[in-house]
Amino acid sequence: MAVSRHLLFAILLPMAAVAADFPPPLLIAHATVIDASGAAPLGDADVLLRDGRIVSVGKALVAPPDTQRIEARGRYLIPGLWDMHVHLLRKGRPEAYFPLLIANGVVGFRDMGGDLGFDEIARLRREIADGSRLGPRFIAPGPLLDGPYPTLPSITRVLRNADDAAQAVLDLQRAGADFLKVYNRLPRDAYFALAATARAHHITFAGHVPLAVSAREASQAGQKSIEHLFNVLFACSSQEDALMREKARALDSTDVDERRQLRAHYLQAVLDSYDPARAQALFALFACNATWQTPTLVQRRAYAFPEQAAPDAALLRYVPHDQRWRFDPGQDARLQGRDAARQTLERRYFDMDRGQIALMRKAGVRFLAGSDAPDGEAVPGFSLHDELAELVAAGLTPMEALQSATRNAGDYFGLGDTGVIAPGARADLVLLDADPRADIRNTRRIDAVILDGRLLQRAALQALLDQAAEAAAGP
Repeated sequence: MAVSRHLLFAILLPMAAVAADFPPPLLIAHATVIDASGAAPLGDADVLLRDGRIVSVGKALVAPPDTQRIEARGRYLIPGLWDMHVHLLRKGRPEAYFPLLIANGVVGFRDMGGDLGFDEIARLRREIADGSRLGPRFIAPGPLLDGPYPTLPSITRVLRNADDAAQAVLDLQRAGADFLKVYNRLPRDAYFALAATARAHHITFAGHVPLAVSAREASQAGQKSIEHLFNVLFACSSQEDALMREKARALDSTDVDERRQLRAHYLQAVLDSYDPARAQALFALFACNATWQTPTLVQRRAYAFPEQAAPDAALLRYVPHDQRWRFDPGQDARLQGRDAARQTLERRYFDMDRGQIALMRKAGVRFLAGSDAPDGEAVPGFSLHDELAELVAAGLTPMEALQSATRNAGDYFGLGDTGVIAPGARADLVLLDADPRADIRNTRRIDAVILDGRLLQRAALQALLDQAAEAAAGP
């Protein structure tokens, strides 16, 4: 798979810029190595790291004299984790949330839209590269691409027609976008013009399935990933076209009661008109076209079960005060006025939507783990572990869930050295106290994180948590 010039530069920059300042070689001794390939783990294995790369993996390795050594007998070594759907490139968020990611073993993320300009994004990357800021690698799209009357105007570039869309692709690629994110109201002609121009200029696009386009058409047009299973269940309905129009009408309505009534009607109709044959054909198409799915079940569950969504006080200490309102379901206008019948319907829809994951898995569709943090009451870093547990509950095996946050990220980007444990791969690793194959929740049991070959043990990880809490507390 071709890798765009901007994307390759964004991922390689941190390693290239600090090549002369790597720590001494590191030997991780006697670990159980889970390389995320799906193969059986390698027990009592050594892993030698040097200059930000894995040098060798094997038994009884001989290391250079200046090598730092960590005894890992009884522990489990996995690739560093990637959260493939977050919103962290917004003002005030890197300071509070980057330390949380590293402390939770999250060494990279794909941002899905923020308000930082390309100059600010480049500055963050330089600071991570020169060591003045400890942080993960990241991929960013720039502004959302939406149609007139956009859902999130402050972080959106509005595209009214095909010409607007073609120009946006050229402008954003030139400015440094790693990929493009499409959103709800993008007009049909603009969407297909964007797809064609992106394909011609070798830049990927991902995001929501706009209301003017079906999930089937999005897959055929080359959309690389669909987020939140957005409109996938509609595409499994025998009444897809009519229900998509009704959903668009609800989005356009300024009357709160009308929006609620329309939503209740189209959700029920989607459930009632579900067609297993259409679903099977759609998922086969996704697999054939390599259309990835990022379900963001943590975010979806928060909407269906708001009473379970708010994090406890121990996690809220890591959320900046001016952002804590986002973690209070009572502040979400979409949740107001729900009666028992509506709540039951929302939960049934969530269960049906989530139920498609096992069917897609059976059809060969591939998944990315993304938590949508800090939206959906998801605290960055911690929320990725929640997402892995949700994916297992939805039908993935623990190994498949682990792959969705490791190896699959590398495959998605077309980078064979990311998300794996093998000679030549990046030295981004997480050492666990327990086996994640036995229980995916064991990804939380972190003993150490290795970032670019730098060992961060428990005291250093606790210091990162303290740094995040201090940043959240403000001046």
